[in-house]
Amino acid sequence: MMTRWFALALLAPTLLAAQQPARERSCNLDLYNYDTTTTLAIKLPSGQYNSYYGRGIRGRCTNTDQRLSGDSLEAMGDSKSYVIVGRAHYEEKRVRLDADRIYYFQSEERVLAEGNVVAVTEKGTTMRGPRAEYFRAAPGLRGDSRLIATGRPVTKLSPDDAGGNGTDTVEVIANQVTEVADSLLYAGGSVIITRPDLIATSDSATMNAGTEWARLDGRPRIEGRGESVFTLVGRRVDIWSRDRRLERVLSADSAKATSEDVTLASDSIDLRLTDQKLSRAYAWGPSRARAEATDRHILADSIDVDMPGQVLRELRALRGAYASSRTDSSKFVSTEDDWLRGDTIVAAFDSVRAAGDTAAKPVIRLINALGAAASFYQVASSQGAKAAPNLNYVKGKAITVNFGADRAVSRVTVREQASGIYLERIPDDSLKADSTKARPAGSATDDKAKAPTPVRTPPSGAPAAPPPTPVKKP
Repeated sequence: MMTRWFALALLAPTLLAAQQPARERSCNLDLYNYDTTTTLAIKLPSGQYNSYYGRGIRGRCTNTDQRLSGDSLEAMGDSKSYVIVGRAHYEEKRVRLDADRIYYFQSEERVLAEGNVVAVTEKGTTMRGPRAEYFRAAPGLRGDSRLIATGRPVTKLSPDDAGGNGTDTVEVIANQVTEVADSLLYAGGSVIITRPDLIATSDSATMNAGTEWARLDGRPRIEGRGESVFTLVGRRVDIWSRDRRLERVLSADSAKATSEDVTLASDSIDLRLTDQKLSRAYAWGPSRARAEATDRHILADSIDVDMPGQVLRELRALRGAYASSRTDSSKFVSTEDDWLRGDTIVAAFDSVRAAGDTAAKPVIRLINALGAAASFYQVASSQGAKAAPNLNYVKGKAITVNFGADRAVSRVTVREQASGIYLERIPDDSLKADSTKARPAGSATDDKAKAPTPVRTPPSGAPAAPPPTPVKKP
């Protein structure tokens, strides 16, 4: 049977402290004991008491919402602190703490929990680890509460704490995690963030539950999960969500993004998602933007990729654009790439896939080059796959290259200020036929060809004749 035992009050402050206005005591603790509870009180020279309670204890602060309970409790009069040992529990509106030991330092409004710590915030975020400190919001000390967990705790943000209304949680593992005012969360040291739509790693992370924004610093890496399959790296990554659904990922400095159909690399990369799938990607920066799409490489000051439903449909390269593609070695022998350049390049892809065929790559349909455009491409020779190709170079104000079903160039259209050259390889057999044409027997030309060439020896002491002047080949 539980009965009310007595009210524990802290005595007057020392003479030095009494010279200043005394801050109102935050906790007037009332303790409740069980039939088995033992007690011991020792008076100190200061007039304060150290009191010890065992075999079950719990109490409440009459002027606040704080609650304490555990197997035993020590109340230190001079230091104005409490120590709860064994099944220790501390509770108030903002947080609940359970641990092997809990220390409450009243003058600092600080609660320290050690051993098998479980901390739960008002919004449902849970921290589990070996150690946690809770700093209460108190007038004259601090305006916002703060919860710090160390020893690589596992933190799970509830849907409410993460700003959403679903049932999924966000898990954060780091060497240290700090939560401020149930809103801001700072994680440091080998951070791993796991949520239904992505997994992220970095050296440190900042998360704002109110705005659903997060920043990762120090070797960040983002991997999309589920339907939004992608990878993004850089030196700093920002993440935005709405209702716990990923909407935007921005990587700054040495950024690289990889999806099923395209790989982007630049100083900055901005990925946009619609319905949990990649729908748009932007790349730009002083080092220029680079894209690898199917078998083509594209370089420009900036690149805009349109990929609704995470299927590549159109790629735009702006300012100083250059696109190259590898040739088909089964058609001819060449070490050169086909290329196209212009102020702007737009590549269009056939993004229609067969039902259920998610592995098929989009097939390029055409490429447009606009402004000071030039194109070089190679065509298979009639001499077979082991021969060198025919060469085609054109330039104009605009060039359109169309591709066939086999991804080979089918037509090149040049508009305005068109010029160019086409080089076709002459078959080796035709050259051989011209050089070995039959001549009539006994002809002067034939006899002259058979006559030996006289050799003249210079007279003794004469200078040697200069070497013949080399003949330049056309």
